[in-house]
Amino acid sequence: MESWFGPGTSGFNMFGSEHVLILILIVMVSVTMYVLRSRLMGKGGVKRILLAGLLLSEISYHLWAVYNNIWTMQFFLPLQLCSLNILLSIVLLLTDNRKLFAFVYLFGLTGAIQGLLTPELYQEPWHFRFLQYFIAHAFIVWTALYYGIVKTFRISWAQFFMSFLWLNVYALGVYLINTAIGANYLFLMKKPDNASLMDYLGPHPWYILALELVALCLCLLVFIPVKEKSHVIRKGHPLFKA
Repeated sequence: MESWFGPGTSGFNMFGSEHVLILILIVMVSVTMYVLRSRLMGKGGVKRILLAGLLLSEISYHLWAVYNNIWTMQFFLPLQLCSLNILLSIVLLLTDNRKLFAFVYLFGLTGAIQGLLTPELYQEPWHFRFLQYFIAHAFIVWTALYYGIVKTFRISWAQFFMSFLWLNVYALGVYLINTAIGANYLFLMKKPDNASLMDYLGPHPWYILALELVALCLCLLVFIPVKEKSHVIRKGHPLFKA
């Protein structure tokens, strides 16, 4: 138990058998959600499962850090994009806010997928942190897909660009916090130590601008299936009521 819940060692192997197995399981659940979308509609149990998974993963993460005396403001404030989207996903599940869905879907889905493919993770397979990391990111993906596939929430072009505006406002705020406490949230001060997409986007600070362009392209890609159709936009339409 001590070793399983301890700090862990540098034993993660990107795209090793355990990593690939986890990715396959996440894809299988996502596909199942799509296949059973009609049967899942109106099932309150799905939201409760998603809410419980997000809450438990986030709370247990901080408890693990405190238990191992490694919690610091520089590393464990919920300011990374996926940490933010865990909190926003919880609020979304509690409120069904359609404007909030746009942000969670665009940046939670694309950010979590990137996190699943190139994890910022150093613990060996099946360590607590290994499991917690993939569970947290998987539940962000599943929450975004649940609202897009099962509840058929849609995003307008206005919501798309407003979400990007809020992301940049948030990044500016995080940059100020990074400067004040010597942190690197959102990797605004330097690239992550592990391999990631940012390795191919040039030196600091130019990779930040390149990352904006990549994010725009990825968000446009996932935006297509949930784009609000112009012929259904009319005053008082219940499906798109905020």
